[in-house]
Amino acid sequence: MDATASTTAKQTIRQLKKQKAEVLSGSRDQNKLKKLQRQVKLLKRQTRELAREKKLAAAKAAAVTAAKEAAEKAAAAAAKKAEAAAG
Repeated sequence: MDATASTTAKQTIRQLKKQKAEVLSGSRDQNKLKKLQRQVKLLKRQTRELAREKKLAAAKAAAVTAAKEAAEKAAAAAAKKAEAAAG
């Protein structure tokens, strides 16, 4: 998962869309149009996958942080109980 990969893919999509507009205004070559559309489609899929991976990684990091906090609270509570029982 790379933020730069996502940005690069989006920039490439923009370039391909400009090329598509040029082809449409000029020769209307169907083969070129199909190739450009296919490339855009694949890049869009790639950016969706990268975004999904990024979202999952963020959720996983949040879960780990929450688990650490819960463990620390439990350890503090156990220490407090032991201290109260001893004192």
